[in-house]
Amino acid sequence: MNIKKFIKESVSDRNFTGKIYMTTVIFAVFILILALKGPEETGKFIVDEDGNAVGIRRSNLQRTEQYDLELHLTTPNGIIVRDERINLQAESSPDDSGSTESGNDSAELEAEISTMITGIELSDEAEISLPAKLPDGTEITWRIRKENDSGYFIAIPVVYFVFIALLFKSRFDESGQDGEKERKAILRGLPRFCNQLWLMMNAGMILSDAFEQIKLSYEAYGSENRGFFEEKLVEIAEENGDHRKSTAVVISEFAEKYNVKELIRIATILVENERRGSDVIENLSRESRYLWDDRKIVAREYGKMIDTKMAYPLGLLLILLIVITMAPALLGM
Repeated sequence: MNIKKFIKESVSDRNFTGKIYMTTVIFAVFILILALKGPEETGKFIVDEDGNAVGIRRSNLQRTEQYDLELHLTTPNGIIVRDERINLQAESSPDDSGSTESGNDSAELEAEISTMITGIELSDEAEISLPAKLPDGTEITWRIRKENDSGYFIAIPVVYFVFIALLFKSRFDESGQDGEKERKAILRGLPRFCNQLWLMMNAGMILSDAFEQIKLSYEAYGSENRGFFEEKLVEIAEENGDHRKSTAVVISEFAEKYNVKELIRIATILVENERRGSDVIENLSRESRYLWDDRKIVAREYGKMIDTKMAYPLGLLLILLIVITMAPALLGM
């Protein structure tokens, strides 16, 4: 497919451009919310002149608050850096924590840090001082750990462009299926067209007059009620209004353009009748019966597909019903 033509058709398709517009608006609103969203309502850190945290000033003692810090431990083996999240509990009092004895220095250090963090978290003071040393004398420096949210602002545009690419892919797949859709539309309208031709020609009308009458009947429906096949027949009848080509040739060219074998057979019957005077009535009657039988088979297949297509939405409705039924019980637990 020509890329320029594909892009031009996609841009001119209001339904497709509407999907892109809605996707863009949703992602723009999402980015705006993230940009305007302030930090969670927590207290503030008390810092010294070097920017190190020396305490925490809580904003509300009635709820749990989180504080992310970097813990720098000065040990004989060097400085150890670890990330710590302090969860200050609501209206709690410190618990007595037993000491952990171990011959392993690392285990002892871990136990002392854990005891210290637990004591901080269970404090019910409005202002909490952060210890400068562990019980064994190890010096501590607290530094505020800032979360890097820039990843969101990188990931969201990437996801947006992936969505746009998926929309274009879906559009491309649909355009590739246009030929199949047109073929199915022709097959839906062909039995009636063949039946009309057979009835009119069996009544003594010539092909050109019968085709003109069929065109007029399609025009009476109105453009909004005409299918693809009927619309195309009206168009080719109007284009050949001066009858520069025979009606059989016009129908044959239309059949070759869309490569529908059933329509090609009918066009061949009409051309043969025009050239050699074959029995067009009997041939059209046979084709009409065949086309109606084929259409009944297709209708049955579509009927069976409806049951399959309904399974997915019915499953979603069942899940939604279960959630709605169980939600009050779960919320009450």
